[in-house]
Amino acid sequence: MKKIIKRIIIVLGILFIILKGIEWWLEHNFNKRINSNPERAYNIEYDDFDLHTFFKGITLDKVRIRPLNKVEGASSIIGDVDQATLNGLVWAELLFGNRLNIREIAFEEPVFKITLRTDTVKKNSGTGIQNMFGDILSRADLKSFKLKNGSMILLEPESGKIKGQVGKVNIEANELETDSVRLTNLIPFNLGNLIVSIEDVTFDLNEYTHFSLGSIAYNLAGKKLELNDISMGYSIDWVAVSEKIGFQNDVIELNVKEISIHDVQHSSKFYSNLDIIGEKVLIDSLAIKLQRNKNLSRPADTKKPMFNGMISAIPIAVKLDSIQIVNSSLTYRELGVNKDESGSISIKNIDGIIDGFTNIPKMQKQIGQLEAQLTSNLNGYARMDVDLIVPYDREAFQLSVILGQMELEKFNPMLIPLAGVEIKSGELKRLKYHMQAGPNVSENNMIFDYSNFHVTLM
Repeated sequence: MKKIIKRIIIVLGILFIILKGIEWWLEHNFNKRINSNPERAYNIEYDDFDLHTFFKGITLDKVRIRPLNKVEGASSIIGDVDQATLNGLVWAELLFGNRLNIREIAFEEPVFKITLRTDTVKKNSGTGIQNMFGDILSRADLKSFKLKNGSMILLEPESGKIKGQVGKVNIEANELETDSVRLTNLIPFNLGNLIVSIEDVTFDLNEYTHFSLGSIAYNLAGKKLELNDISMGYSIDWVAVSEKIGFQNDVIELNVKEISIHDVQHSSKFYSNLDIIGEKVLIDSLAIKLQRNKNLSRPADTKKPMFNGMISAIPIAVKLDSIQIVNSSLTYRELGVNKDESGSISIKNIDGIIDGFTNIPKMQKQIGQLEAQLTSNLNGYARMDVDLIVPYDREAFQLSVILGQMELEKFNPMLIPLAGVEIKSGELKRLKYHMQAGPNVSENNMIFDYSNFHVTLM
């Protein structure tokens, strides 16, 4: 009996030594494999290596992602991951073939500190994150990647001050083909599905201009992109902003409750250019303010693009069958010369449809023209209908505006501070305006039907 027990102990001891040897060799090969590419851009370091039961996975604690070569003026990223879990490890391939084959990698609560590049206007200035993930994930044969409860801190390149933050990031990518890596692409792998959730984004465009975004939700397979609670505004008065600009220009503020793109389709260029082709876009509660200080000097006159030129200037390929606008508004405010009070005019309750929006030449030929039909009210008093036609084969557009009945005295809050004119009485029965514009000239017609109109100069 004692011999049997002794033999069992010996066998168990041998098994323990073998298992420990396998564990040591797996850790050795993993460490050797994870940073083996001499052309890698990042090193991966960690405090603890924990092999799962039956060698089915690995947990790495306190993972550090560090750039190897910092280029002056270029963006740099430092990552700290609380815990990285590698599930579905094919341990035999790592043990005998020095090959890292994993079903899934999950990053728990990573924090990425991104030092922005000096020249943030370059076309590829925002590709650092995708380059980093492409560099890291391409080190394994991988099918799935998850990033849970991550965050990002954006730093100024010289001062190191916080420029912006992303409060929460969740990413899930499935059916990855890590052998298809293309680090020049915006999405560096072919994949089956991509689910992204981002919350609480803030970014300081300068010391007084601030941008925020409540959330982004994207589902590749579900064909939907949704952005919520977008805002751009100022921490100082708009007149002070105009004085900092130094010449007459529109000081813009905006807020949007929701922008969602439904039935998003992707062309063959999606992975390299992130083009947007969708059936329907909903824009809910868009509020735009355009504000101008006439006390400042005018900039030199330049040729401004028309609607077609502005659409063609969009830097990514876009085709949207319809854009629905609901519950939106547009306000123009102006501070006149030597005036202390600004005047404003608002177009409220804007609802309507824009059909055939695209900057893809082939699609433009098929569609022929953009058409928009909008309803609204002027300053909350008179119904206003707007029809717009923009042909894609030339620089031109047709605009028709119909304004319904209203009391003309309602214009006084705008006219008195701007023009020193007060309307004492008057009723607008109908205003109908039509413009047919080309690149150099336009033909305009207006019917102004009114009664009992009396004006006083102040």
